[in-house]
This record gives sequence, C-alpha cells and structure tokens, in this order.
Amino acid sequence: MLNREGPVPLYQQVADKIRRRITGGKIPPGHAIPSEHGLMDEFDVSRITATKAIRLLRDEGLVYTVRGEGTYVGPEDAPRVANATAKHRVIAAELVERIRAGELRPNLPIPSETTLMQQYDAAKVTVRNAVALLREQGWVFTVPARGSYVSPKKDWPKT
Repeated sequence: MLNREGPVPLYQQVADKIRRRITGGKIPPGHAIPSEHGLMDEFDVSRITATKAIRLLRDEGLVYTVRGEGTYVGPEDAPRVANATAKHRVIAAELVERIRAGELRPNLPIPSETTLMQQYDAAKVTVRNAVALLREQGWVFTVPARGSYVSPKKDWPKT
C-alpha cells in the first residue's frame, strides 16, 4: 500500500515496490515489468506517476524499454524472454473472433485505440500494429480521421 500523505513521492514508492520484486526474484532478468497502464491499475496512480517510476528504474539501470513491446529487467543488451505470441497478434486474433462471432459487425466501428489500449493493457503502437495486421488481412478498413470499421463479409480472408 502506498503512503499518499507521507514525504516520499508516489513515483518513488511505486519504483521501490517494483525494485523489490526485481531484486527479490519475482521478476527475473529478461521478463517484463508491469506496463504504465498496469502500474496505474495496480497502484491507483496517474500515468505521470507510473511513467516517472519506470524512468527511475531505467535511470538506475534495472530495466530497459523496447518501444511497443514493454519494459524488461536487465541491461539493454540482455536477452528478453520471448512471448509465445506477440501482443499485437493476440489482440488481432481476439478481434477476429469477435468479428466472426458477430459481436463486431460489418461497416460498424471496432473499439477505439484508447479502448483497446485499456482492455489489453497495451501501448498505442501495439494497438496500431494489431489494427494494421487486421487491415492487411482484410478484416477491417480505416477511414482517415474517422476510425477503423469491420470490412464487409465478402472481403474477409478465406481462412
């Protein structure tokens, strides 16, 4: 639990908790620490606080960040534990299932970037990569400044 009224800033308290997980072996080298959204949810803090906590750990050399993938324990040249499936592919696959199930219907919008970022605890670039993959496959189309929509059924992949 964070001391919200004490002299230690919240971002330092959050960083201390993550640091203890790292030094205690709960998050081993090569594994990801919670994302900004994960820290926001877990500790009920603002995005700025979560960002500062991660930056502090990075400045200490405990973690490094790979844009669009996450923040990992160890120095930058340390190998990362590979996910079985990249997060953007997981998001895309789940959206395809929602399209096939009729939850997301042709010519209607898919959830917004912000909604997908929150649902999947993902970075904006990860969500954009998922939507780009769906677009490449023919599941969705994008209208500039409007959003992305489920493609007509005749345009869906034949898989």
